[in-house]
Amino acid sequence: MSSFLLLACTATDLDSASFDSAPEDTEDSGFEGFEVSGQVVDLQGEPVVNVFVTVSTEFCIPDRTAQDGSFTVGSVSAGPKRLITYGETADNGLFASVSFAFDAEQAMTLDAPVVTPELVERIPLVIDSAEEQVLVSADGFELTVPAGSLELAPFMPEELQLARVPIEQAPPFAAELELLDLVVLHPIQSTFTSPAPLAFPADLGLAEGTAVTLHRLNYETGSVEPVATGHVDADGHPRTDEGQGIDELTWIALTLEIE
Repeated sequence: MSSFLLLACTATDLDSASFDSAPEDTEDSGFEGFEVSGQVVDLQGEPVVNVFVTVSTEFCIPDRTAQDGSFTVGSVSAGPKRLITYGETADNGLFASVSFAFDAEQAMTLDAPVVTPELVERIPLVIDSAEEQVLVSADGFELTVPAGSLELAPFMPEELQLARVPIEQAPPFAAELELLDLVVLHPIQSTFTSPAPLAFPADLGLAEGTAVTLHRLNYETGSVEPVATGHVDADGHPRTDEGQGIDELTWIALTLEIE
């Protein structure tokens, strides 16, 4: 079971046995709840197979996707919820994890599949490096890791895993943003003790000096929040301002400056 899966379900004290069934407190009270169903696919629309999916608030309720990427989570109570996919648990690849908040009042099927990219690009990291590391992806994302600042999530490989996601395929957490670009950085739950500067590719056609805002996905709430400001440099790269950067590896969304 993934380290992030355990972190997300800590409050319920679920072990590997109880994780595959409804929580005991719901059974003892006669609570039945309802079902939330959907499908998890990759950027090409192919199913993500056997990946853990949970719907959680006060406790985690799990399922694993079938061969067609479908899932059905049962025993859901009415109210605000958070759906999480645990991409590293899939059988057919390493995928980004997704988290988003939604309201569930009755049995429901998600309007659209949950789209998550496969993390095929991986860049080696030196966790105890005495010098800053500048990591550049094939697309031109540039992440600067300040010396000794990265605290890698437990049991994760020493590498940056990333994928660029077309804005039309953005997960629901970004629905209210007017996106310019979107990248996901893993391993999730890895944090920086000092801000890590980030630059987006120069293929967005933005004028030099354009002010931008970077947002990060908060996995604990399933929502996005501003994390840094930036400007487009002379080479066309939207880049975090001096002294600013991201504080963890997660989904990072780029928009024009929020006033």
